Amino acid sequence: MKLLHNQLFRWAIFFIVLLGAGFFADNNYYLDILITIVFYACMASAWNIVGGYAGQVSVGHVAFLGLGAYTSTILFLKLGVSPIIGIPLGGVVAMALALGIGFLTIRLHGPFFTLSTIAIAEILLVLAIRFHGLTGGSEGLNIPYEPSVYNVVFKSYFVYYTLFVALMAAIVAVISYINTSRTGYYLRAIREDETASSSLGVDILQFKLRALLISAFFTGVGGALYAQYLLFIDPHTVFTVAFSTKVAALSIVGGIGTVIGPIVGSFILTPLEIFLRSQFGGTYQGLYLLIYGVIMLAVIVLIPKGIYGTFVDSKNRNRR
Repeated sequence: MKLLHNQLFRWAIFFIVLLGAGFFADNNYYLDILITIVFYACMASAWNIVGGYAGQVSVGHVAFLGLGAYTSTILFLKLGVSPIIGIPLGGVVAMALALGIGFLTIRLHGPFFTLSTIAIAEILLVLAIRFHGLTGGSEGLNIPYEPSVYNVVFKSYFVYYTLFVALMAAIVAVISYINTSRTGYYLRAIREDETASSSLGVDILQFKLRALLISAFFTGVGGALYAQYLLFIDPHTVFTVAFSTKVAALSIVGGIGTVIGPIVGSFILTPLEIFLRSQFGGTYQGLYLLIYGVIMLAVIVLIPKGIYGTFVDSKNRNRR
């Protein structure tokens, strides 16, 4: 109980400091950077539920992000449904997709599951382009800039920032619960050895599917909220597989299968990418991607357990 109280206290301090950083940001440029960092921390944490805990490496996770974004935006533009309702509905629709594809793909292992998720994301990309009347096709959809709570459109970047921090707090709360619950123990056991877990009576398909559904819901909500922030979506933005590889990399570099690992990865690598792009993006096209890739590769090779995982191991060794 004391450990739980200490964890709650540390997380409360972390989120208070995080909100304070946004409140005292000098201008919208810095707030935009903070929003980007927190958004990717949310998405990496959501991916970590299925990729880190269940060991199911999804590279098509962007399908849930795009579906959530399009659900909320289409409901708002075509039917006048407020994003207050549309954003959580985006998560529910993403979860429905996860349920459907889960029965088809969750039995697959290793690269076969990964390839199937890529295929699903690519199918949704093609459908979003083809159904021009509904999705706007390649031109995308613009959300009118009409600030109001009903429209979930705001003049202040800090309001958006607060919403993303709230989403991050919700994801952290759910993962913290999973981490210490029976579900978390079963998922880690499945990740390490499915055969042994099955022989001990663990319902592998049920717990894998449960992880996928939770992960898809938060990814869909994050996509819908991000669409409201950008006020624009198009297929090549919300259905690109590059997004999935990025959030997976953030989680792996930070430390998969941990609550804080994906957050650490995002808070280190996202500002690094922004800095490299600002320094080299205009002068030497593609150079920032090369430097960023080399740094990520070095981290993965030198500390395969990730930054936070390596820190925990070092701390435990020192205690001995």
